[in-house]
Amino acid sequence: MKTKLRIFIMSIILLFAFKSNAQITLDTTLLCPPLWSIIGYAFYPVQISENETKYVVTDTVSNTFNIYNMDFTPFMLNIAVPGPFLNSDGSYYYVMYVTRTVFDNNPDDIEYIFSSPTGHANRKFYIMRTNGDVLFERDSSFCPYDYGILGASQEIRPIFNTSAGLKLYLDKTGNSPFKMSIYSLPGTLPSNMYRFEKFNRSFVKVFPNPASNTLTFEISPPDNINDYELIITNTNAEEITRTKIAGNNYRYTINVSDLSSGIYFYTLSTKNKPYQSGKFIITK
Repeated sequence: MKTKLRIFIMSIILLFAFKSNAQITLDTTLLCPPLWSIIGYAFYPVQISENETKYVVTDTVSNTFNIYNMDFTPFMLNIAVPGPFLNSDGSYYYVMYVTRTVFDNNPDDIEYIFSSPTGHANRKFYIMRTNGDVLFERDSSFCPYDYGILGASQEIRPIFNTSAGLKLYLDKTGNSPFKMSIYSLPGTLPSNMYRFEKFNRSFVKVFPNPASNTLTFEISPPDNINDYELIITNTNAEEITRTKIAGNNYRYTINVSDLSSGIYFYTLSTKNKPYQSGKFIITK
């Protein structure tokens, strides 16, 4: 009898624990400042060290960005960038690779790249500390970033772990012939560090966004990729759904009426390599 009672009690505990873990709850809603559609992200998570994740919110109006802890308490606010996000000549910049571990060997410092994914004659490349120190700068340079080079599945990004150590790749605008500068970096790249998806092509269109009842993903996967996954997570990086998809074009509609209002993220990936990430908003 006691054994049966213990089994019954444990079953009730496990049942409530399962229901609690299965619930999707809204942590908070961050007010992201307005931004021009041509400029990158207003909000994104970033892994600044191997075991430390933060949220970055850029303010393209005041030319600053903020860093928040995972519980949404402020970590570092009003960090001034070395120039405007959008210049009068049409060039635009991103805050990239916010990190403790890549650009120097002092874990107390936080650094970032302020640059662009495309070339422009008047554009600079910066590596900055959040206190305003300039660690590195170069004129008329940008970060190359691309997938599917020449129709293949080759990947290029500004920072790459190689057998010869961590490397930074910079292109020089106006070069003839083409020249790529390769720099050695003193630090290490966190294994899951947030990387910007390919800027010049969108593999996923999401509509309507915001959504309340249904959400549609229109997917055109990268070249030579036939099997991939669409992963949806919340702001705590907790996985909500993972859908395996095969084929070159796909339209996938999900019911989001059970999701709480807030921000969610999607990732298109294959073999654990992300090709594009983005966000959508649920409103009730």
